[in-house]
Amino acid sequence: MLPGSRSPTKWHLAERVIHPSSSVTPHVPCRPLDGSLNLQTYAKALSTPGNGSAAINPRSLLDTQIYWPIKQTLCLEITAKEIRRLQISNKNTLAATSVFLPVLFAVFLAVVLTTASNDLPAAANPEKLIDACWQETFNEEFDELRLWNPETRTGDWKTSYIWGSDIQINNELQYYIDPAQHGYNPFSLSDSILTITARPAPPDLRSKINNMPYISGALTTEEGFSQKFGRFEVRAKVPRGKGLWSAFWLLPSFDSWPEGVAVLPEIDVMESLGNEPNTFHTTLHTNQTGKLTSHPYDHTVSQRISEDFHLYSVVWSAKTVSWYFNAKKVAEHPTPKDFTRPKHFLLNLAVGGNWPGNPDSNTRFPAEYKIDYVRAWQPADTSDSGC
Repeated sequence: MLPGSRSPTKWHLAERVIHPSSSVTPHVPCRPLDGSLNLQTYAKALSTPGNGSAAINPRSLLDTQIYWPIKQTLCLEITAKEIRRLQISNKNTLAATSVFLPVLFAVFLAVVLTTASNDLPAAANPEKLIDACWQETFNEEFDELRLWNPETRTGDWKTSYIWGSDIQINNELQYYIDPAQHGYNPFSLSDSILTITARPAPPDLRSKINNMPYISGALTTEEGFSQKFGRFEVRAKVPRGKGLWSAFWLLPSFDSWPEGVAVLPEIDVMESLGNEPNTFHTTLHTNQTGKLTSHPYDHTVSQRISEDFHLYSVVWSAKTVSWYFNAKKVAEHPTPKDFTRPKHFLLNLAVGGNWPGNPDSNTRFPAEYKIDYVRAWQPADTSDSGC
């Protein structure tokens, strides 16, 4: 939740290499190609991108899967943007013999070197999100709100960050209260919509909240759900008004704050400043260089985002972080090296602070941040070519 310098986006692909044993069948069935492909041409294409119409540029591939069973037969399935450019003649399945073993090794090595660290398939970073290509791993519809109980260690959502509510960050003016502890509830449910409400602090509560002028709510799945890689999203309606700062973001999960770390690696899926009705912000924060570095991307849209619900998504893989607005990609950034741990969800409505500034006379209270649902996904195990 910190602004920073801008950095250009890049597109990275994710091929998959699978080595089943002789008793294991690949989870995506091998299908014959529409023709035969010269292995030497393919190996050369992988190692020398863009070398002619008869070669494959690996950067143009949407998905490459190689199955290499013990018997040394090779089944190659390619879905490419420019597959029609391939000079293909016969309709045969490729079989590797000892004559082709050096070439097979070159193909295998070229693919592995470019893809070994990626845990998501190429289709995990498409231009538009298709739900049929994904499998849900978390779905909070807010039919009820199950708050975390530290005594029974039950519930889904904590009402404070890992550093606690008494520590104020960014010079914000709100205190995140807990209904059981403070006797006021910033959370309400209606028709399966969660509302986080910010308002001026009641006088009888000020002494219990460090005399902060506003109360609001924060929710995290720190004690419950977290996931490494995948798709994370919220459908939400943000409030309008100067000094209002609503956010949906991801932090790595720890039992306690790690020693020697000032700021945790962070993905801001959506941040909205109430005085910017047509803009939302997405950011990466990383410590991979030894100091905090932020990579923000600002998005201006035609509609006022505070007037309706919108879907804010991020797809995080070992290679890239890609952001989506209403399922369409709006930005992408290489994944920092310190993004190594599973991350959990955070929702909050802040008031004031260094970035949004303080509320003014036109800011209306109570202010409401409405959330329809929060979901997480992993790529579905499917052979659908649309994925």
